[in-house]
Amino acid sequence: MFLNYPVEKICLRFYKFTFWGLEDDPVTVEAYNKVQAKSILSDYVLNNPKYLNRDIINMTIAIPIVGETTKVVDGVELVYIHNKWIPLFEFKRKMNLE
Repeated sequence: MFLNYPVEKICLRFYKFTFWGLEDDPVTVEAYNKVQAKSILSDYVLNNPKYLNRDIINMTIAIPIVGETTKVVDGVELVYIHNKWIPLFEFKRKMNLE
């Protein structure tokens, strides 16, 4: 007899936490699992007093779409490609999209 156990794929996820009273200002954490996300969130909350002593009322998880998901870091737009972020201009050049 074979049992089906879910196998978790190791990939980057976006964990979005919403806090009571701060529903319009959720915190999004990039992590590979929930334990890592909670650890990063804990450090963030300790450095941002407005989140201290607030209950988490919602958590959502999203997986980035390769070649579609973007973010801006230090004024540079990055795109998610195979477990790493690269500058969008570099991605477009490689894909001959410019």
